[in-house]
Amino acid sequence: MNQATFVPEKFDSYFGPDPYFDPKKVKCGPEQVQNIQRVIWPLIASYRKVLVAQKAMTTYTTVGMFAVGDADLRHFGAGHVLYTDKPGKGKSLLAGVPAVVLGGSASRFQGTPDNLPSDYLGNRIIDIDETGRRFFRLVKGPAFADIQLLDEINRNSPRTMSAFLEAIGEGNITIFNEEHKVNPFVIFTMNPIETEGVYPILEALLDRIMFKITGNWFVAKEFAEIDDRASSFDVLAGTLKQVCGMATVMEIREFFHKNIYVDIDLKEKRMGHFAEVSNDPHKFGCLKKFSGKFGSPVVLGGLSGRGFRHWVGASKTIAAFRYREYVTPEDAQKTILPVLRHRLFFAPGAVKFLTEEFRFRDSDETIDAVIREMIREAW
Repeated sequence: MNQATFVPEKFDSYFGPDPYFDPKKVKCGPEQVQNIQRVIWPLIASYRKVLVAQKAMTTYTTVGMFAVGDADLRHFGAGHVLYTDKPGKGKSLLAGVPAVVLGGSASRFQGTPDNLPSDYLGNRIIDIDETGRRFFRLVKGPAFADIQLLDEINRNSPRTMSAFLEAIGEGNITIFNEEHKVNPFVIFTMNPIETEGVYPILEALLDRIMFKITGNWFVAKEFAEIDDRASSFDVLAGTLKQVCGMATVMEIREFFHKNIYVDIDLKEKRMGHFAEVSNDPHKFGCLKKFSGKFGSPVVLGGLSGRGFRHWVGASKTIAAFRYREYVTPEDAQKTILPVLRHRLFFAPGAVKFLTEEFRFRDSDETIDAVIREMIREAW
């Protein structure tokens, strides 16, 4: 683009300026700038008005909404996110913001062991009209909402988890052989310290989630700020501002997907190489210090084909947010950690062993440490 003719958009004073915007460094066209300044930045700023300190949550949740995750001939799906952290970090609170700012319908589905697929999808029931004629009426479930909070996902049985796959991965719901098109953005939450009444999340479901996000630990000043903000939530809720509708969100998602470029050398020789060796633990010399203590390879598998596409989609969207129409190695490196966290396949008992051996705080910190070692060597 011709920088001499570039005229920046005027930021909405309610949200303030985007700290990443520098007119001298813009490397994209005016439509992309407009999308970011009128929709993307207002959403991120709204998140940060509500949530204290959790910058990764706000950033990657926004990236996931505007990145293409699963895609087929009829569907450009969003990059769904999984929040996994101890209670009280603001996971559920954060999920309520996009429905207000982006004007979509919202639903909340609480995980419990006795949930059935129809509790999420909906069902047909017998109804009676004013003439006394009986007919089947569809009662839509939470799966039909634009923005969904699936809380405590691991409390659902595998049977119920399987009901999520078609809706979030293919943008389709089938009830009594009738298909219904949907295009949801889903926020999953999981409390990792619970051990009663929970199930392992299906591998097929995890692979349809773009990011696994963990929260930061609060410091003293942030604890105080949490109480200050909570005391004025009634005021803040009334001031959140809608900036567009869900149709605009899908248009921007498709725009980023089609207009942000990934160089073939970056895609194949760096990203593709990393994805390849992530599935072969013997190619990672950096893991020897972990494997040596464990007695065998700790990592048995990594990125799938779908996971790689999620990584590319996330990298494109991060690049777009930084006012570029091309992906840099730094964009790809920035997104690999939350993309790979839930996709690394560890040997049985390896995570627990490493957590105790290296005195990490929890299993999430252990997994992050392993991935960072992989990045340092293979990137």
